[in-house]
Amino acid sequence: MKNTAFSILRLLLFFCLLTAGCLLSVSCDRKTEKPKTRLQLSTIPEGAAVTILGVERGKTPLKFTLQPTTYIVKLSLEKYKTRWEKIEIAEGESKVCSFRLEPECAAVMITSSPDGAAVEFQGKKLGSTPVVIPSLPYGNYTAEIACRGYTPRTAAWEIRDAAPQLVKVDMTSNQGVLEVTSKPSGVEVLLNETVLGRTPLKEQVEEGKYSLTLRKDGYTEITRTVTVRRSQTTTLRNLALEIKPCSLAISSVPAGAKIFVNDKQYDDTPTELKGLSPGTYVIRLEKPGYDPATRTVNLLAGTRFEVALSLDSNTGGVDVVTQPGGLTVYLDGKLVGVTEIDNANPGSSKVFPLRNLSMGTHQITVAHKRGKPEKRTRSFEVQKGETVRLNNLSIWIPNIRITFKEGNVETGRLAGTLPDSYLFEPEPGVRYAVKKSAVSKLEHLQTTE
Repeated sequence: MKNTAFSILRLLLFFCLLTAGCLLSVSCDRKTEKPKTRLQLSTIPEGAAVTILGVERGKTPLKFTLQPTTYIVKLSLEKYKTRWEKIEIAEGESKVCSFRLEPECAAVMITSSPDGAAVEFQGKKLGSTPVVIPSLPYGNYTAEIACRGYTPRTAAWEIRDAAPQLVKVDMTSNQGVLEVTSKPSGVEVLLNETVLGRTPLKEQVEEGKYSLTLRKDGYTEITRTVTVRRSQTTTLRNLALEIKPCSLAISSVPAGAKIFVNDKQYDDTPTELKGLSPGTYVIRLEKPGYDPATRTVNLLAGTRFEVALSLDSNTGGVDVVTQPGGLTVYLDGKLVGVTEIDNANPGSSKVFPLRNLSMGTHQITVAHKRGKPEKRTRSFEVQKGETVRLNNLSIWIPNIRITFKEGNVETGRLAGTLPDSYLFEPEPGVRYAVKKSAVSKLEHLQTTE
């Protein structure tokens, strides 16, 4: 019995020692356990395959443990460029890495038949075909193709791989023929306010509904609505434009002359004749005491023509031109006025007219108080209905006063100016140079008295 109890006691002691040994062993192992090395990978977008040392470890996002060292990691995802990354990881380190994958792209060339079609892609105008779009990610795309004279088309394609694509678009003509004739011909034709040409006209036009306008100077403008259909001829024949009436405004100096147009009498001048047809008209004005005046005019359609005629007295007249202007004029000893300086020709006057002179011999006298001589007189004959022209009625008139530094003062004419002197004319036909340095004052005198 004692032996049995002793055996049981020994067995219990063995188990206690065994248990204590195991616990001690576990405790020792925990003290010597090293921290794990971890790597966390993610990509944008997710789902990329992660390959390390030729072995695929899973798809992102991915967490795993590995030995501390340097790795070359391959990230691959369909429709995206493969990415290689060098990752160094130390013992016990927990590293988090995130990478963005670039979409795989392909180039596309768009051509059309015929060339030169406008391309619009994603709201942007890319120019005329052929057009190259260099980098497009995988996916479905469309572009709008337009060319004058052809129906607009939508080109569609899909990018499935990196191989370049060629997109061909065959344009379909949408033009018809528009033919227009008119009376008269040579009329300007406008389609939706854009000039298309002149009649007779035959042009290719895109199908559609248009506003057609015909216009020509002197004619009433007309507008029509026209529909052009593809591959058909639309004809508008002999469109007639109405002639705009003309008007003729007639005046005379003096007023109150009788008007005869093509030998038909109208109201006295001034008056305006309206509603006339285009053509040639002979105008004759008559007034007692004056010679008749005539004028032939050609009236164009839709125009207003003004005719102003001066009636000459039956007596006669004289036109006077003096040198210089500003001279006082006397007719037969009676003051009649002063000639006006001609700015276009400062050495002469404008024409000074005298009318309604009786027949016979008359005298014209021009005078100026500072002149040398003070006056000149010329006789002339007046014939009925004629005007005599008297030129070169001249008087020498001083136009400057020079005050010399020495104190003396002289009047005469300034005949010219040199860089350092004046060309001075104290008397008719006498000239000499006066040094500017010797002059203290130079005054210009008025031409008129």
